Amino acid sequence: MFARVQKLGIEIHRTNGSPMKQQTPKLNVALLGCGQIADAHLSQIARIDSAEVVAVCDIHEDLAYQAAARFQIPHTYTDLDRMIEEVQPDVVHITTPAHTHADLTIKLLNLGCHVYVEKPFTLDAVESARVLAAAELANRSVCVGHDQLFDPMWLRCHAWIQQGLIGEVGHIESILGYPIAGNFGALVAANPNHWVRKLPGGLFQNTISHPLYRITDLLEDDQPELIGNWYTQPAYDFPTELQISFQGRRQSGSLTFSTRIPPQRITRIYGAKGTLEVDFDAQTVRLNSIAKLPGAFAKLELPWKHFRNSIWNLSNNLWRFAKADIHYFAGMKTLCERFYESIQTGSEPPIPPHEVHRVTLLMDRIFDHCRAQGLTKSTLPANTTSTSELARIEEVPTCP
Repeated sequence: MFARVQKLGIEIHRTNGSPMKQQTPKLNVALLGCGQIADAHLSQIARIDSAEVVAVCDIHEDLAYQAAARFQIPHTYTDLDRMIEEVQPDVVHITTPAHTHADLTIKLLNLGCHVYVEKPFTLDAVESARVLAAAELANRSVCVGHDQLFDPMWLRCHAWIQQGLIGEVGHIESILGYPIAGNFGALVAANPNHWVRKLPGGLFQNTISHPLYRITDLLEDDQPELIGNWYTQPAYDFPTELQISFQGRRQSGSLTFSTRIPPQRITRIYGAKGTLEVDFDAQTVRLNSIAKLPGAFAKLELPWKHFRNSIWNLSNNLWRFAKADIHYFAGMKTLCERFYESIQTGSEPPIPPHEVHRVTLLMDRIFDHCRAQGLTKSTLPANTTSTSELARIEEVPTCP
């Protein structure tokens, strides 16, 4: 009976007179842009109790229809203004190409919607400042899709850092192996007019947000010194490789984007007492600590610690597998939940506006720095990994 009354949104009292919490109404969510990454958003929002997707919109009617059919969404549109007028969503997720993000976000904010923007947030820091100013003026919240900050393994990594397991952080290394022969990468490589190729940072701008914000999350300096360049493989006429180092006052960082290595998303955090390695694809956190025992005993101590750590990772993943709780975009669910909660409670968004702008500005600086260095043609042979081999190791295609 209590459950039935609570669904009506009525406050009831227990026999001791203390009020039971009134149920918060669900947020109505709409999605704009029904391409590849839209599936990730729709699947993760479906797992959230506090929100419901009420409409999808795409200029291509067939894309909107198939998304609605597969995720049981009641309304489809090809016109954004009509969707907003008819369903009046509380939140709109923007999953359109990057060059459309700024104008669409500002329009939706002015129409009274809170907005979740898929990465990259905007084309540059000028657009980022415009969007954040519009959000403040409209008294609405905006969130960027830096979802890996909320991945279970990244949150675990943070907890271990807070516990002092590796001491003070001194260096952060982030690696992204990009499948340029995969489904989406092959389209970008084959078409010089593809929208990704026309971004200011090209292929990198569409993807390096993830490895970059994993560095800035632990790097104290707002805008560290940059060292590095971008390169291209012999088979291509646009930059395909990126290596950038960050030099701060107390910490340093390095970002590697490579099409030569298998698809991977790995970040290593080096501290005064040890190292943590987060593998987002394996869903593991590996701890390498300094040996405490002397001499030959250390050769037994460290493998034993590695073994215990491996058992922890295996047990954790077995437990999550049994609960059907292993998801490629698990961080997106948590980020969306926290964003929705901030809207409902009027609290600060999970990613502060300053951090959104900081990452965008740093991306601008990286691309300006590389352009000033000039495009270097790599003398190494191109990656010869076949499409069939990529299909075997590529769990989820890189999302546009």
